[in-house]
Amino acid sequence: MRKYYDKMLLAFGLSLLAIISIIGFFNPSRSFKSSQPLSNIQPFEFEIKNGLGVLTLRNTHRLMPGNTITTVDFNGSDIESFEIKEVIFRRRAEVEVNLKNGQKISGKLTNQDELILGKSWQNLRQPLTVSRNRKTINISLATVESVKSDHKILFSSPNGFDLQNFSLSFYQRKNTYNQHPQNFERPTWKQKKLDENETNYDLFTPPVIYLVDGKLSTNIPQEPILKQANDEEFGMELIRFSNEPYPYKLVSWIGETPYFEDTQTRQSPNSSSFVRNRLEVGIPYKKNKDRKGGQPSLVLSTLEDEEKQLVIEKFVVQQYRDEKTGGMKIIGRALVKDFQLGGNAFEINDQMKKVYAGNIKIEVRMTLNDLDNKTFTFTTKDMGISFDFGDRLFTVVEIDEVKKTILVNKKGPKPNQQIEQLLKLP
Repeated sequence: MRKYYDKMLLAFGLSLLAIISIIGFFNPSRSFKSSQPLSNIQPFEFEIKNGLGVLTLRNTHRLMPGNTITTVDFNGSDIESFEIKEVIFRRRAEVEVNLKNGQKISGKLTNQDELILGKSWQNLRQPLTVSRNRKTINISLATVESVKSDHKILFSSPNGFDLQNFSLSFYQRKNTYNQHPQNFERPTWKQKKLDENETNYDLFTPPVIYLVDGKLSTNIPQEPILKQANDEEFGMELIRFSNEPYPYKLVSWIGETPYFEDTQTRQSPNSSSFVRNRLEVGIPYKKNKDRKGGQPSLVLSTLEDEEKQLVIEKFVVQQYRDEKTGGMKIIGRALVKDFQLGGNAFEINDQMKKVYAGNIKIEVRMTLNDLDNKTFTFTTKDMGISFDFGDRLFTVVEIDEVKKTILVNKKGPKPNQQIEQLLKLP
């Protein structure tokens, strides 16, 4: 027995090791941590910042300010709705803009910072700028129905909101309270008008038969009606597509503060000189709507102000050599960001007689028969603008600044009659 003691000990150890391996094989929970099942992953992220609930959905959506979202408990009860206060689009986000006329425009936002839209977003004068196929499209927010993207949703959250029990209802409740009572009336049999030239018969009414030229007919004979041509001229022509000068000119400076002249506002109605504005660098300004004589045409504003017009991002005074005289000359240079025009910042210096910043003016003329010609003027930021002329509605669907063309949708004069045409300069 002593002779085989060491061999027996080795055999016992190997047997114990085999038993432990078998147990680990059939019970992997001891050696591997279980991961969270995919069914527990929520399709959204939710947090509270500064008293506002911030909801980020994993998929794209069309929720806009003024819409409502509904929260429920895990048991499906205690339903509570919240109105969306703001939405936040990330910089250069991929979007699908749905217009009120049914058109969809897909592209990428050109904003360099986050775009925030509040409840009155459709009343903003600033257009929604989208880049598509290396072309910039300015879309008037008044023509937008919704924007599909992965934007964040902000809404007011009550005190003591429980994040652990937060869940969403992903269906739209049907609201029957505001429906017209007529929709709930029982259907009734209605007799057709006797003055219509149609066969007066129904389920319980026999038809009336007429004998016309030896043939049976259910209609009273009538004189033939001459067909009128449905085709008419489009009724709109493009007559002007021009780049308008920027209204603000750099005329002087004191130290590091530039002075800009407003070429659209005179000192007084009878004055020949224009208003000059002292603009501090880095401070936004907006138009002075209540301006009186002697006051500037631009007043202080904030980045949160929807009516902000422009900001001087940078101003420097430099020396350069005059090509004509060969001497040195001092020049003031300003980098201007115009919020209403959109796009990138551009330079204005005191040597520029005219500055072009993409303010393109478009003029069209209405030419319908039996109506006096009429002209309308708009800019590239008026995408979606409509003109009512002679019982026809003309809507500007697309503007191509490079080719200097506009795509116009015409509705009327008959119901459900519409056509689109690409207008070019003659």
